[in-house]
Amino acid sequence: MKLFQRIPHAVAGTAIACCVHAADSPIQLNAKPALKNQTATQQSAARSLGADETNSSPRERGRILVKRNPIASEYQVFGDLGSSPGADADAEGVDYRAYFPTHNPLDRSSASFTVGASLNYNNLSGIAEPGAELSFTKPLSDRWTLSAQFRSNASDRLIEHYEAVWKPYFSDSSDPLFQLDRPRYSFDSIFTRNQVGALQIGHQLTENHAIYFKTYYQDYFDNSYRNRIEYQVAAGVIDPSSIDAKEDGSIIKADVTNARTRRYFGDTDNTRSRQHTTFGGSYEGSVWNVDYSVYSQKWDLDRTWYNWNFNDTGVDLSYDASSIYFPIVESSNLDPTNQETARFSSVRIHDNATRDRDLVGRIDAERRLEIGERAYWIQTGLLWRQKERAVREGRDVFTADSTNPFNLDQVAYDQPAGTILDGRYELQSGLDPLKGRQLIASNPELFAFSSYRSELESLPQAYDAEETVTSSYILGLTQIDDWSIEAGLRYERTETATRGTNSIPEAVNDPDEGAFLKELIDPNNGDVYVIKDLYSGNSYDNLLPSVEIGKELSRESSIKASYFQLLMRPQYFNIVDYRRISVPTQSISEGNPLLQPTLIDNFRLAWTIENERIGAFSAEAYLIEIENFFYGAVSTESILENGDAKDYRVSRVENGDSGTIKGLQLQWKKSLQGPLFYEKGDLSLAYTYSDSEAQVATRSESMLVPERSEHLLKATFSGSVGKLRNDLTVTYQSAALDDVGTNEEEDVYRKAFITTSLNTSYQLSDGRSLYLRLSNLTNHPERSFENSPYRVSRNQYSSWIGVFGFRQRF
Repeated sequence: MKLFQRIPHAVAGTAIACCVHAADSPIQLNAKPALKNQTATQQSAARSLGADETNSSPRERGRILVKRNPIASEYQVFGDLGSSPGADADAEGVDYRAYFPTHNPLDRSSASFTVGASLNYNNLSGIAEPGAELSFTKPLSDRWTLSAQFRSNASDRLIEHYEAVWKPYFSDSSDPLFQLDRPRYSFDSIFTRNQVGALQIGHQLTENHAIYFKTYYQDYFDNSYRNRIEYQVAAGVIDPSSIDAKEDGSIIKADVTNARTRRYFGDTDNTRSRQHTTFGGSYEGSVWNVDYSVYSQKWDLDRTWYNWNFNDTGVDLSYDASSIYFPIVESSNLDPTNQETARFSSVRIHDNATRDRDLVGRIDAERRLEIGERAYWIQTGLLWRQKERAVREGRDVFTADSTNPFNLDQVAYDQPAGTILDGRYELQSGLDPLKGRQLIASNPELFAFSSYRSELESLPQAYDAEETVTSSYILGLTQIDDWSIEAGLRYERTETATRGTNSIPEAVNDPDEGAFLKELIDPNNGDVYVIKDLYSGNSYDNLLPSVEIGKELSRESSIKASYFQLLMRPQYFNIVDYRRISVPTQSISEGNPLLQPTLIDNFRLAWTIENERIGAFSAEAYLIEIENFFYGAVSTESILENGDAKDYRVSRVENGDSGTIKGLQLQWKKSLQGPLFYEKGDLSLAYTYSDSEAQVATRSESMLVPERSEHLLKATFSGSVGKLRNDLTVTYQSAALDDVGTNEEEDVYRKAFITTSLNTSYQLSDGRSLYLRLSNLTNHPERSFENSPYRVSRNQYSSWIGVFGFRQRF
């Protein structure tokens, strides 16, 4: 029996994947102790390859190399209530990419060999792609074990979008009004192939000392194609007499003259490789138990992206957003399916490379002490981690040659694109990527290459960032009668250094700041921009305490209380001093080198009862206090272009002042005999209520904590009959604040959503089985709105996905 058994769990309703006492592992003070984080890292060979990324949600797909927000409801997992992660857990345990095993990962049991095949089906595209898997474990001798896994998966899917922004409309009325701007109708076609392999070698050096080597390699490729038409409503003139507005100021109907369209086509290839390598070992001595490991990661992303833009001008249109998720846009002088009227505007060819390098070393040691008649266990350890990221991009910008204009019909697909969003909208025939690339190569006279624009847009994409963390901890545990007490303290020192390339107008350039690279002169108006590297750095120290106290009230019930601190550091790219302007989308993103880490104080009090009659029930009251939380801030900035002022949407990450989340978490699990047509089953329910409030410097009023929902509910039923087993999971998450605008009217909320998944398996014979996994069964859309439910900013469908497979074990 291990004293410090740990499993991944939730922390006070957050998504930290840390370690807690296993529910079935009571403390035994005479047992041989083991390091707390060992059990958490033990993974079966089948799970060692991680999740299949070919079916990741659109939201997750866009968050590559992004740290998960530990406060966000969508990352919350449920587990042992009332517990502390312990001082041995890396303070930023939410970043699973920095997580590495500290034990021998091999199961030194009998040899096994498994093969499998699968089909991955997307309902929206109607396409199924094949996959395969292979794994084996082979004890080579009494001291050596070899294990390996390989998996290849692919998917071919469609994602359909309606997106928009709402722009303040200035009229004679004193009440604020908001008009629909840039409604965009589009679909993404995405083909993905993901191949991963893993190898583990374990060796028992002596009876008390084992070492291991583990490596993992991923080869990932996808091609995504987007066909989009955007109506630039605010570029035109609205007819005041046509306005129909709701009581909250949302203009749901209007007529506009002299507007524009932007027909956008993106063709992107992503090639990604990732390699994790770990060497480590464990030693059990007469006094000390020691675990040690060294971990390295190489993560390379290469992206080639063709960004095509065509425009219609002088468009008279009317919009009707009475149906809030399916607005209608009609024009008296434009047929949106006609490619002959769309004039080529620009194409940008992006060639981007991202390189991540992680290096980690860790050592943990534990021993038992006897002081008087009482036993104590003391654990201590050191960790050093260095992360480096380098990003570079070359961008070629081509605009239309005024003497050789051409239209979309010259590079369009021959067949129509069809309809999207349940057949409500007919899309234009999209640009054929092959025709587009061939036209650039064969007819260069149609394109005006802008060396100025290319350099001005390329250089600010580059940055370097480095983060080094040095930490140590001490943790102790003892038991006094029916009480268990655990206390620890973790010290972490963080050092960051970044270099970002920026373009700065000469008029506001500070020659003493940064390192000068070159000057660029706008050929249109003679404006001079200074290109320079800007350097930023930061360092900070944190002492993070943790305390957990538990008491057995009876054989059936117990209480547990804990207090601990967590730390979340800013994203790499958010602390780089950069500013990137996208002319086609009229948007700006910029870094914030002054970002501070988020400090999270957690208080938990839980009661658990378990018996045959009611099953296992736990209730927890929790309080989370947050300092310097991160939030996406959105504002508007006016920029002069050829003498005309245009409003750009500016996005950056800011630190909020403080936030509080308090609430209740409930969990219940019950084994059932003969439910429905099943022979036996298990029902589990988990619910979190959150009452949140946050303050930011730019607001006089309080607001919700970003990404935290008021309600989160997860229900799972697992049942079996004969050789058939079914697992059905339903998750509900209420609305949450996603992005914070300059005022309350411009805040963006993610609407409430429901997800449903079903896993079914059937055992054909010993070692042979069939399985079926269905995700997003209800095809529930992802929807967002700007403050008012009338002002919908996103309505996105990604379809349900089914994976059917076969496994044979020999």
